[in-house]
Amino acid sequence: MLQQFLNPYGYSDDDAGIAGAVLILTGLVVAAIISPLIDRFHIFIPLARVLVILVSICYLLFIWVIRPNAYAGICVLCAILGAASFSLLPLALELSVELTHPVPPEVSASIYWIGGQLLGGIFIIVMDALREPDGVPKDNLTRALIFEGVVACVAVPWFFFIKRKEGRLVMDLNARYQ
Repeated sequence: MLQQFLNPYGYSDDDAGIAGAVLILTGLVVAAIISPLIDRFHIFIPLARVLVILVSICYLLFIWVIRPNAYAGICVLCAILGAASFSLLPLALELSVELTHPVPPEVSASIYWIGGQLLGGIFIIVMDALREPDGVPKDNLTRALIFEGVVACVAVPWFFFIKRKEGRLVMDLNARYQ
């Protein structure tokens, strides 16, 4: 949807494609560097918390950064978002396997993956409905960006309920923040 976010503000499809490429390439490089470090030092929970907060901040910043003549800021934000998101995906899948133990890993990862795809489809429909056809600029998705930022911020507290108990990870809804 990056193209749909940028076009109303005068950015071309090529500009949106370059911003998307920056997001993807930065994400792949950072994920390739961070993944072995995560496995080596077992910093799953602290890093997941930092990355979730970083992703939510990026989505919030998109509300104000996407405007005319701000392409450098958009690309920087895409790079940070890509680095955090691409590193968070395998980490979140690994945490899901740990949290649903003794359920087989392929079952829990598949359920999370399917749930993510379903929510992604729902979010695209909702965000398209939030388009402002009469807004300034015409057809902007500012309300959709606000929705995206709110959803990202709502996800943050859940990572603070994960803790270690008897050598494995559990979701403790009665515990205070660690």
